[in-house]
Amino acid sequence: MKKEKLYHQIAHACLQVLKTPKADSSAQIKAVYDAIDQAFLNQSALLSSELEDCKNRLKLISELDDAENSLQDAKDIARQDNAQH
Repeated sequence: MKKEKLYHQIAHACLQVLKTPKADSSAQIKAVYDAIDQAFLNQSALLSSELEDCKNRLKLISELDDAENSLQDAKDIARQDNAQH
């Protein structure tokens, strides 16, 4: 996921919190911090999922048999579009 999209999602989460009236500014500040934390957690989960997918692809490529598989087979595994982010 591109950096701009990540920043946009975090900024959007913060703006949503700021639109909601709070009793005092400290509650609003805490709500913004919580929104930032949640947005970072969501992004970390996506990155972790992508990392796991890459590790699985590398494992599959490393298990290819030189006698039965070609470089194209490895490229096909590397280019599979399993990520839904």
